[in-house]
Amino acid sequence: MNLMLLAAGEGTRLRPYTLQMPKPKIPFLSVPLAAYSLELMSGISISNLVVNTHHLPEQIEDLFFDLNPPAENLHFSDERSLLLGSGGGIHAAEKYLKSDESFMVCNADEVILPQDHHLMSDLLQFHRSHGGIATLLTKDHPGVGHQFGGAWTLPGKTRVVQFSKTKLSPEQHGHHFVGVMLLHPKIFSYFKPSLEIENILYETLTLAMQQGEEVHVFNRSFDWFETGNSKDFLEATRSCLEILSGAESWKRSYLENLIRKWSSRQVLLEKDAPEILRKMQDVFKARSLFPDEQIS
Repeated sequence: MNLMLLAAGEGTRLRPYTLQMPKPKIPFLSVPLAAYSLELMSGISISNLVVNTHHLPEQIEDLFFDLNPPAENLHFSDERSLLLGSGGGIHAAEKYLKSDESFMVCNADEVILPQDHHLMSDLLQFHRSHGGIATLLTKDHPGVGHQFGGAWTLPGKTRVVQFSKTKLSPEQHGHHFVGVMLLHPKIFSYFKPSLEIENILYETLTLAMQQGEEVHVFNRSFDWFETGNSKDFLEATRSCLEILSGAESWKRSYLENLIRKWSSRQVLLEKDAPEILRKMQDVFKARSLFPDEQIS
């Protein structure tokens, strides 16, 4: 399978930190955010991994060379001259992504903790079973419909009827899209070359649905953490430290293994939150995550 990680965004809500470091490189629990997306894909055989670049592109390229992701080929799709949006970015990477099978797209700055190791394999199986053009990984979230937009379905159904911030009818149910999707290669016939910036949901997939294509949600329970601004980022850090310091669980083991595997041994935002940094150092020491090294 081919995989694209969307890494070109400027991370404006996380400034000033993203002025010196692109968001996918910013360490969360000492692990670059992009590694959370890579870990989510572990167990999936990746042929072409494509990463788009725009903001601080050299740092993005260095990051992925350092991470050495488990893919047969690593490609960078250059958007330095113009940020193309999620749809435009995928379209620009067509030569690396298009094949006879569906491909995966994931944001390179999402923190998702599955409940078990079946999440991605179940997503793949569901996508192949319904035969639609796209499957979106979603979860229930109280912010859908007022804090942010959602993928709306009819009760008990998985087929998306619209993408919007508000629902058109009372019976619709809103799902929160967490940035992971599977796309059938026929999606490339629905991109709009006339658009400089194209959104994959509100423009590309909306056009496809208008032409009769089916888009489905795969709605499941898992932990998804907002990291778009410093307040939410640090609150997410606190929540994950609680998981690490709690009783033995699948999520705790997942986080511990992820940290041991991908950690950069560095922090950034936590330097401005000494209480959280001390908590992290204490938890890491208690769990013997870095017995011989300190976080810097």
